[in-house]
Amino acid sequence: MALVVAMAMVVLTFGVSAAAAAPPAKKKGTPVLIVVSDTKGTKAAMTMTVAPPSVKAGKVTFTVKNSGTVIHEMILLKTDTPYDQLPIVDAGDPPRTARTGANKVDEKNNVGETGDIPKGKSKSVTLKLKAGNYVLVCNLAKHYGLGMRAPFTVT
Repeated sequence: MALVVAMAMVVLTFGVSAAAAAPPAKKKGTPVLIVVSDTKGTKAAMTMTVAPPSVKAGKVTFTVKNSGTVIHEMILLKTDTPYDQLPIVDAGDPPRTARTGANKVDEKNNVGETGDIPKGKSKSVTLKLKAGNYVLVCNLAKHYGLGMRAPFTVT
């Protein structure tokens, strides 16, 4: 009888332990806030602010708020080219090399992106990043050229 009671206690103990050992929630990365903005769509300068502009390697959660008047996006490109010197060589969606009418940067070094963000909305994306130099861009037609870009460093 003592053995049955002891076994019942073991079963109850393991039942409680198993419930308490539920899988942990997925850990989000280091937070980075990005605000993209414009005042007159593609007829005036655009901005992209990033805080902080540098983080340690690992998971990084980018939250992008569109405070502008049109749709924007955030694309992270890994490159050693300065953020304001990326060549504008592509057009279309997805971007393809264009001999004329180029209005986008090449996305071949794309590490991750949010997709389209409607005006007044926010989107987040978590990426696992290695140390290096990156550039954040909105690569909708003309947006990069109008100033929607920022440097980003991972140490």
